[in-house]
Amino acid sequence: MSDKTLETSPGRRRSLGEKLRADFYLTRLDWHLESVLPGRARRATVKELRQTLADDPRDVTTSLRDLGSPKVLAEQYANDSHRRPLWSVGVIAAGAALLVYWIVFLSFVSGMLAAVESLGSTQAEATFFTIKVSAYSAAGAIGVIWTSDWAWLILPTAIASIAFLLAARSWRVRLRP
Repeated sequence: MSDKTLETSPGRRRSLGEKLRADFYLTRLDWHLESVLPGRARRATVKELRQTLADDPRDVTTSLRDLGSPKVLAEQYANDSHRRPLWSVGVIAAGAALLVYWIVFLSFVSGMLAAVESLGSTQAEATFFTIKVSAYSAAGAIGVIWTSDWAWLILPTAIASIAFLLAARSWRVRLRP
């Protein structure tokens, strides 16, 4: 195939795997660009690269290898040394932290129910990070009750907030000199 054919041929159809690989690369690039470009410029850059990859007659693997690491490519778009917070990464981290908290809490509650059932008692009480948890078992029912003033709301909020602030690198928010 000659170079002339490559120049005049439109972008070839991509397989699902190639599209997913390109989308994954562009998502990672978007995350890295978040710290160096404002939203509108970031979206325009990703859209332009998406179109360039779609029009490229080469296979996706070669195209992505030529672009290099998403982090290094994003650094090339940096206008100055000031970095912006990564808000979307912070939101994902906060959601993941809440998910882990509730999984641990529900595992604790399940363990209490198993203990009540195996000991043959009707009720057990324990504390999970200032939250009083009671598990009970009767002939036709089992259940869990947790009571706390505001701790059941404050603790997950604090965990999510800390995860958000750390993952988003919120210390980058400052007024420019």
